[in-house]
Amino acid sequence: MSWIKLAFHDIRAGLLRKRYLLAPALVVFECLFFGECADLFKASQTLGDMMLFCFRGIWPININDRGQDTRIPLEWLLIMTGVLLINLDYILFDLTRVGQQVMLRSRSRYGWYFSKCLWNICSTALCFCAFVLTAAIVTLVQGGELKLTVTPEICIGIYSAPVPLTVGQVFMAGFVAPALTLAAFSMLQMVLCLFMRPVLSFLICQSLVILSLYWNSPFCLGSGAMAMRSQWLLSDGINTGVAALFALIVILISVSAGAVKFKHMDILGAED
Repeated sequence: MSWIKLAFHDIRAGLLRKRYLLAPALVVFECLFFGECADLFKASQTLGDMMLFCFRGIWPININDRGQDTRIPLEWLLIMTGVLLINLDYILFDLTRVGQQVMLRSRSRYGWYFSKCLWNICSTALCFCAFVLTAAIVTLVQGGELKLTVTPEICIGIYSAPVPLTVGQVFMAGFVAPALTLAAFSMLQMVLCLFMRPVLSFLICQSLVILSLYWNSPFCLGSGAMAMRSQWLLSDGINTGVAALFALIVILISVSAGAVKFKHMDILGAED
């Protein structure tokens, strides 16, 4: 069996699952809430506004500042956690079902593993596309425009930034960096499942998500999915481009580490 057939099998079997119907629900309430905020500031709304709002995150939490008005971004945590849960178990589920037979027919462990990596990327992309499509529909329903711009009133009222972001900055902070960050978390979680039980890999990734609420650094995986951490919206913010690049590096390292592990992995023992 060729690698193309392996990839087609994983994309078909891995993506045609009912759980992906939950993806729009992860952002729809946030999108509707943004509409209320736009009405409050008497501002028009765009798709760029909507995506930045969904992935706005929170300013860094200072545990030493007891006077800081801290609100845990539950909506943001729901998005991050939801994608991790959607992508949690497919590799081990397939390995303990028909995956071993498929691997024997293909005669390639690497081919089987890299097919799962491709599925992982496609799965995260599918979730993110569902987010964008949901945001676009809500934007149109609420009378907005499908533009990658930020309304000045929104920029000032929500982010306290007097200078609106450019289209390129909106695209990076609201689309590219969040998508790569989600993909990095998802790939890291999948590879950790080869070393430990899925629940532990999920808890490790979830801990990194929570850590990013307190650690303001482009090298803290999670910061790239928070627009409010960007240097474009925060005076001492992070470089969003560096955060996106770091997420890409995490993906490559995770894929490489997983390949080495899977080469020497006891496949029969995975059933336990």
